[in-house]
Amino acid sequence: MKLSDNTVSVLKNYSTINQNLLINAGSTLTTMSAMKNIVARATVTETFEKDVAIYDLNEFLAALSLFENPDLDFQDDFVMMGNEGSRKSLKYWYSDPSVVTTVTREITMPECEVSFKFSDKELSDITKAAAVIGAADMVWEN
Repeated sequence: MKLSDNTVSVLKNYSTINQNLLINAGSTLTTMSAMKNIVARATVTETFEKDVAIYDLNEFLAALSLFENPDLDFQDDFVMMGNEGSRKSLKYWYSDPSVVTTVTREITMPECEVSFKFSDKELSDITKAAAVIGAADMVWEN
């Protein structure tokens, strides 16, 4: 299996919410912060055949970055990463699912009251500005 750029982007985003992740079989990725105050869910194009627990998502992403468009072969206890025809590969061991913070029940959100759109660049600029001034919270006003 190859991960799409979109899925890798989702995983990178999730790593800012929680360092670990339980990927359930299927094509929906969910995560929850350790304080259980942030929950995220995304549907990706890939379909995962089995549950995979990753203790350090940043480490997993760094391992992926060792390869150009890697093939992933998910086994029972680990995933093999590599490129077809290359002698270079990496065995990445899964974590015990019991030590991974995970969403335990489906959260039903109320109907949307406010909706807005902004570009990736706008979000990136706002996030950078917040980091520069050390702001933990942001407010959008129109």
